[in-house]
Amino acid sequence: MMNIDIFPDATTVAQEAASFIATEARATVAERGRFVMAVSGGKTPWMMLRALASEKVPWENMHIFQVDERIASTGSADRNLTHLQENLLSHVPLKAEQIYAMPVNEANLETAAQKYAHLIESITGYPIFFDLVHLGLGADGHTASLIPEDGVLKVIDRDVAITGIYQHHQRMTLTYPALNRSKKILWVVTGAEKTEAFAHLLNRDLQIPGSLIAQDHATLFADRAAQGHLNIEHWKRSPLRIGIASDHGGFELKKELITRLQYAGYLVTDFGAPSLIPEDDYPDYVIPLAQAVGAGRVMRGIAICGSGVGATVCANKVKGARAALIENHFAAKQGVEDDHINILCLGGRTMGLEVTWDLVQTYLQSNFSHADRHLRRLHKVDAIV
Repeated sequence: MMNIDIFPDATTVAQEAASFIATEARATVAERGRFVMAVSGGKTPWMMLRALASEKVPWENMHIFQVDERIASTGSADRNLTHLQENLLSHVPLKAEQIYAMPVNEANLETAAQKYAHLIESITGYPIFFDLVHLGLGADGHTASLIPEDGVLKVIDRDVAITGIYQHHQRMTLTYPALNRSKKILWVVTGAEKTEAFAHLLNRDLQIPGSLIAQDHATLFADRAAQGHLNIEHWKRSPLRIGIASDHGGFELKKELITRLQYAGYLVTDFGAPSLIPEDDYPDYVIPLAQAVGAGRVMRGIAICGSGVGATVCANKVKGARAALIENHFAAKQGVEDDHINILCLGGRTMGLEVTWDLVQTYLQSNFSHADRHLRRLHKVDAIV
């Protein structure tokens, strides 16, 4: 699980990130004689690099690469390299050749990307292996220059690739394989506009590119603005894994519930529908959800159709699923405590969002009592052939 720390503001995040990098650099140099890292761009990262200049760092043993770069002229304010040089190179005893710039001004960008990969390999060996990679998170969920819906997201046979045009520029970027091989990954996430993407990242929601970055060796520093109303402590306590599914009759309700569940700190898997399809069939989504609940891949399920009846009938045909159509708080609580239901079924056309959300919270906050009388009754139900 990713380590997460929340700090008051972006300045503190930058300072703490700098301290983290310096600590990793000293330890790695003591062990291996060098420290190889890759850095991303952004306002807080430039603050981080300035703060790093004040830390005790073995600069003579540092090798600094770029995570990504815009295709722009040398010295342009659009270039990450420009800010990297201004905020670090001018303030520390680091030689210019210890910063390895992406060759984005070459005529053949594909060849340039391959050349940069070979340059990294000449320092780290093959395959590319960074001691630390620093990443940011865009409001749209991109990280590095791994951009939503860009072909670069599917590149798995190269460590450096070229993107399409994004915000007026093509870019050169490290790809998922190169990033995920790193020994340590340091996320720096600041600003209220990042809260939604932050929630998706925590929940490994595959609709954002950042979710495909490995989390088992990652640390994330964020400010309170980025945290917003996210329940980080809940997420740290190994949150309940929730699966949710709906057809067209509950599609809009499902979208709203996913957002609220993620903000509440739950890990949510969406079994579909992936988009509003007026003629779709609820079994296509409810059956995979019920199978996942029955197999224990998710701990609780929420199934929605127009009335909730069809989803209930469907889910209860799957071994291990115990589904109930719930329309009041008493049933939502007792259904879990006494009857051990594990799939809450709802009518997307029969209840509003606020009532539904109250029922969902009651359902998720209730636990099976394991009382003898309830176990006896459930055993009788399980015995039905």
